[in-house]
Amino acid sequence: MLYSKLFGRTKHETPADANSKNAELLAKGGFVDKLAAGIYSFLPLGMRVLTKINRIIREEMNSVGGQEILMPALHPVDIWEQTGRNKSMDEILYRTKGGEKDFVFGPSHEETVTPLVKKFLQSYKDFPLAVYQLQTKFRNEPRAKSGLLRGREFGMKDMYSFHASEKDLDEYYLKVMEAYLNVYTRCGMEAYVIEASGGAFSDKYSHEFSIKTAAGEDTMIFCEKCKFAQNLEVAEGKYDNPSSDEEEQPLKDVKVKRGKTIEDNAKAHNCEEWRILKSVVYMIEDTGPVGILIRGDFQINEEKLVRYFKKNLRPATPDELKKYGLVEGFISPVLADKNPNEKIPFIADQSIKKMKNFVTGANKKDLDWANLNIGRDFEIKDFADFVAVNSTFKCPKCGNQLSEVKVVEAGNIFKLGTKFSDSFDLKFTDKDGAAKPVVMGCYGIGNTRLIGAIVEASHDEKGIIWPKSVAPYHVHLVHLGNDDEVKAMGEKLYEILMKEKIEVLYDDRDCGAGEKLNDADLIGLPLRIVVSRRTIEKQGVEWKERAKKDAESVSFDALVARIKDFLIS
Repeated sequence: MLYSKLFGRTKHETPADANSKNAELLAKGGFVDKLAAGIYSFLPLGMRVLTKINRIIREEMNSVGGQEILMPALHPVDIWEQTGRNKSMDEILYRTKGGEKDFVFGPSHEETVTPLVKKFLQSYKDFPLAVYQLQTKFRNEPRAKSGLLRGREFGMKDMYSFHASEKDLDEYYLKVMEAYLNVYTRCGMEAYVIEASGGAFSDKYSHEFSIKTAAGEDTMIFCEKCKFAQNLEVAEGKYDNPSSDEEEQPLKDVKVKRGKTIEDNAKAHNCEEWRILKSVVYMIEDTGPVGILIRGDFQINEEKLVRYFKKNLRPATPDELKKYGLVEGFISPVLADKNPNEKIPFIADQSIKKMKNFVTGANKKDLDWANLNIGRDFEIKDFADFVAVNSTFKCPKCGNQLSEVKVVEAGNIFKLGTKFSDSFDLKFTDKDGAAKPVVMGCYGIGNTRLIGAIVEASHDEKGIIWPKSVAPYHVHLVHLGNDDEVKAMGEKLYEILMKEKIEVLYDDRDCGAGEKLNDADLIGLPLRIVVSRRTIEKQGVEWKERAKKDAESVSFDALVARIKDFLIS
């Protein structure tokens, strides 16, 4: 490729709306062009990167028995109504009409692949099966930002596996997990496997594959000692129970003028924030209010609440609190008359289970309880894990201090179980002739998102640093100056490299050295070869690896062999 003929050139100005490094560098480098928020055109350089990523993905999916198919992006809404996701995913679905029929543009393909498989597979002998596709997805993302990391239209490899038993799914799931790690390694990145929520896809936990980067939109809870990693949504951690060994003290009421915050409460009672019993009221979809109790120094993880209740929820408004006779800032499981608060049910985080002598409100303005104790003064309907884990917690595996690390999600896998099989009555006949539901798994990698993740994880102040495996070209050949002999040598080297099947982008433009070298750094190919009057006099070229600071001289005679060694190292 001659740079003078390349469609899509470098830009010297940073796009005004570029709010991430990948959005900035991919646009400036001529890899993509933004049409609208979350919607991008891929230019030739970007397509070459995407093609290489797709080849790696295909090879790894084929290695675990995946068979490639291609399903429609346009889905009749009826199949989404069968699973209930027409409602549960309503906010992100793009909709259209075809005559009198309603359609959605697929954000994922469980609703399509399940009835497809039902047409062809019936016996236990047909399983296991895995099919995958590389296709465009559509999601009405309310926060389309960060370049290719959060799009409204984006590429994805999605694979679906079908099994006769949970055991068979479990075994295959681990094989795919290993194949995913191979994908990221081959793309030049280190990925962390993180346990996460199944969200709208599964009632079970899922696993995310995340890449460390300061620009990450997600947070990983990570243990440096044992390398245990968790998504913030589901993270667990160890903590101390500082009052568990205390004797229960007599309950007493305390008249106090204070603000509504935990900090105000702790100052008013001259105690630590962990001693405050925090009560937060949520409105549960189709159910009503429920009170969640937790230590005052901890926060509630609402994703854990959603998993517990299996319904959508939100914090109660001040008007709703008044409606149920609750006093904001003084909500309590025990009322001012010492009777349990039966206006709403209370459940509690595990963090308070062994603690004693809490301070809390009395559901009456300017009145608190001191030395409130579970069992003696009130009962809890259930205990569960609702706490939002952070770096103050310790690793649940080894007890080491945890850390919070910014990451980019680069893929995820789910055990779907029979969630979608049940919706479409997908069954098979076992050895004994009995009909049983098919067990399913789902495995996704955003291939266009992966480009953005690579750039976020591999760049410097000058531009992108592409790993060799996915770089659009391996060599950036540059001639400096308008000297005829220099130009001729540049063209000769270009022809030699092409003949040797070395991927080369040749900057043949008549422009300044500074512009050419800056563009080469911005585009970020693994190796830059410069030919100039000075290098010719030394019978060689300037050799500069993008990932290294220093350049060196390499003779013309040794150049091709040196490049080939570099590309396989």
